[in-house]
Amino acid sequence: MKIKFGLFLLLSIVFTSCSDEADDTITIEKRHSSKEALTDNTISTNFNENSFKSKVEAELLVELHLCDPKATKNDDPAHPSCSPNFFRFFKLNKNTPLKDGFKLLIKAGVNGFPIRRMLIFEREGGNLVKLNGFNGNLIEERKTSSGYDDLVIRFPDNINNNITYYNCLFRWKDGRYDYVNCEVIDEDVPRKVKAEFIDSMGVEIKKILDRNNMLF
Repeated sequence: MKIKFGLFLLLSIVFTSCSDEADDTITIEKRHSSKEALTDNTISTNFNENSFKSKVEAELLVELHLCDPKATKNDDPAHPSCSPNFFRFFKLNKNTPLKDGFKLLIKAGVNGFPIRRMLIFEREGGNLVKLNGFNGNLIEERKTSSGYDDLVIRFPDNINNNITYYNCLFRWKDGRYDYVNCEVIDEDVPRKVKAEFIDSMGVEIKKILDRNNMLF
């Protein structure tokens, strides 16, 4: 998965334009008021400490054929049990019962996939229908007036054997999550994309995500 020269050039413009900043960090205009900025919406998932809140989670995994209900061990991701050691559930919105809609984070290695995945389902006509799929890790949820949280998903990209991460924003639109832009590029050091570049950078990074099949 290699990045195109055009994005390298754009990155160069973005980063060098802020070379006078002492910490060499790209800045972006604040999205929230000072009061809202105090709220920590970040998400960190340690699957070894994860737990299910009811039997519904395991039942949903069986319905989706993502696990083996007869598996007795929780240490084989290639043959996963229906366990919180491999899966973490998030509500789709504040009003929908979990059995009828949810976001599902899956541990790296489960069923042969090398990185974390995020799947979003909603029940339609009695069946669970996949709305979105992401080959990335959910790192933040932001409350919205619609009841559907904005999502920040972190995607890896292998550029010349060096891993770069893109923290990208998705917003609920027309019955599914829609790509908005990428706010942070992390090449060992997380850098926020400056406001005047966020749209153009977002277009280029979306091309990378599509080319690498990170959205499905």
